[in-house]
Amino acid sequence: MIINSSEELRALTGSYFANNDFTRIEGVLQTVEQEIARTIGLASIDALEGDALLAAQQATAYMATMRYYRLNDISHENAGRKVKIDKENEARPFEWQLARDDRMHLEEYYRALDRLLYALAGTELFRESPVWQRQQRLIVKDSGTMAWLTGVDDSAWLYLRLQPFLAESQRFVEKAYGEAFNPEDFDTLFPSADTLDYAAMKAVALGAIALMGRRTSLQTLPYGLMTIIESDGGGNRQEQGTMERIADYLKQLSRDQHYWLEEMKRLRDAAAGLETATHLQMPENDRHNKYMRL
Repeated sequence: MIINSSEELRALTGSYFANNDFTRIEGVLQTVEQEIARTIGLASIDALEGDALLAAQQATAYMATMRYYRLNDISHENAGRKVKIDKENEARPFEWQLARDDRMHLEEYYRALDRLLYALAGTELFRESPVWQRQQRLIVKDSGTMAWLTGVDDSAWLYLRLQPFLAESQRFVEKAYGEAFNPEDFDTLFPSADTLDYAAMKAVALGAIALMGRRTSLQTLPYGLMTIIESDGGGNRQEQGTMERIADYLKQLSRDQHYWLEEMKRLRDAAAGLETATHLQMPENDRHNKYMRL
């Protein structure tokens, strides 16, 4: 294991008591380590060193302690579940306080995963992983490009979670592009905004976020979007119209993707010397104009 004592947990999190019985959390730590290894495509994280090892330890510590705290909020005894507090000096936290504490642990966990993935990038160990191999088949090749195309936070963890949706979105864009589509042609990380490469990559990136938002837990969405569903005024009441606002956001992403698909086709045809039909050749969509000349 990469964490072997309560003292190490205390140093990594700043909150775990160093005199706690380490054997009670040891199993949770092992489970989290295995999950992180699978997430980044490694058989084990025991071989990590330097910045990568420290980031893996921090990610493991924050996720494991959060799960441990959740398991121990209530005492489990032969006579049933109990809550033991010193009524003169202690008080049970409100539900919103527990939710806020969980969210802070998750944020630190994801930040540590970001640092871990950034530290691994370019290493031979990571290049041998299936995660990196899948990444090479995408035209949006890293988190920095994803952030530049969409405006979401530059997060290696978010990019990793987006990979299956990027692959699906890219397949959709490939069909719209035609047989000439070749992922190897998109070797520029930051193409000019008026190019065919930019339009295709933009369509792929926007479509991937829309797919992720429709199919996965809201907790996996970019944190900027998650502020929409945070508690109102520090309490546990949800803002009015939250789900409608998220649905509107995802619809806008889909509309933006459609725009960039059409822009991609226009630039593709222009590069091939083909004439492209424009909206000027179609009847104007004016509700006051009820007739058209044939």
